[in-house]
Amino acid sequence: MRLGLLIFCRKIIFTNRNILKEKGPLLLACNHPNSFFDALLLGAFFKHPIHFLARGDAFKHPVAKKLLTALNAIPIYRLKEGKEYLALNDNTFDRCLQILKQGGIVLIFTEGLCINQWEIRPLKKGSARIAISAWKSPSVSKQFRILPVSFNYSSFTHFSKNVIIDAGKPILKQHLPEIYNEAEQIAELNRLIYTALNEAMLTEKNNVSLVQFLLSNPEINKGSYSNIIAGFKKIQRSFYTSGNENIFNRFTGSKKVSLNTGSLSISMSAGLLLLIPAIVALVMHLPVYLPIKMIVRKKTNNTVFYHSVLFGALIIVYPLYVIILSMLCFVIFKNPQFLSLIILLPLLALIFLQWKDRVVSVYNYFRLTQKERKELKRVIRCIELC
Repeated sequence: MRLGLLIFCRKIIFTNRNILKEKGPLLLACNHPNSFFDALLLGAFFKHPIHFLARGDAFKHPVAKKLLTALNAIPIYRLKEGKEYLALNDNTFDRCLQILKQGGIVLIFTEGLCINQWEIRPLKKGSARIAISAWKSPSVSKQFRILPVSFNYSSFTHFSKNVIIDAGKPILKQHLPEIYNEAEQIAELNRLIYTALNEAMLTEKNNVSLVQFLLSNPEINKGSYSNIIAGFKKIQRSFYTSGNENIFNRFTGSKKVSLNTGSLSISMSAGLLLLIPAIVALVMHLPVYLPIKMIVRKKTNNTVFYHSVLFGALIIVYPLYVIILSMLCFVIFKNPQFLSLIILLPLLALIFLQWKDRVVSVYNYFRLTQKERKELKRVIRCIELC
């Protein structure tokens, strides 16, 4: 998974990598913008196993049920899946409590549904319900905490995107006043989680292009990763104040841009140096990538599952493609050096993505007018002074 993510995503930034060493009993309360891919990101990098709650209808097919269960998924049912299934949620919450009692980690998507958007939606009661039951249990009450985690994607559909994962401060039992009844405790806990998620997420404010530009160019924020989202929000406000928040609307696909003449020169030079290996990589990978992409797009019908299913298909098919191609070349040419394609092909894929990144950043730079480039430099200069 980690190797696949290195190719599938351009950058995966954890603002605090120490969270990856966290032990249970712990509840990860996350926003949910990108289907199963959200859970895969945390599951791949966390040191300890994570159990995560997934929509109940995904477990209907026997094969899917076995696969999801093997991946530590636990079904949770919604009203639209049928009233008859709602009673099963009691078993789900009991299962979560047992995992927490055993010192485990449970991940729940607090919004209860997935939408490809840069905003936090109203929270469901699931996170609060699990947390309150854990705090009532003497065996885990003192150790249990909630960790709000926000996912920030530069894109939900394009290959090689940035993901910034920002975790807030843990929510502990003492943060919840004991004088509240359970209904008030749920409301207060949802407020605390919502506030933490919103602070750690760059929301669109009716301008998706500006948000995508900032998330596509994390180097624009010279501060440490610990305050990268806060820095982005300052830049976002600066663009709105200047009235130039729409300068990136004409960009399609990646919003990666060379931020100054220095980075422009580096990108142009790298683009020329990597041109030949990038062409070779493109020729070698299109026969496997394009058919998978077309099939997945048709099967998912451009739903929120597209990105997750594409990654799942590639993580299974691509290694097989690399091994088969390497063996065929070895058999045909009788040269053992062709077995090195097992390592060379993934490296070529990374080279192509780097080349593409440079080319797009140069192309987008020249799409800006001279006035817009000056405004971009002004905003960056203001942030650096701050």
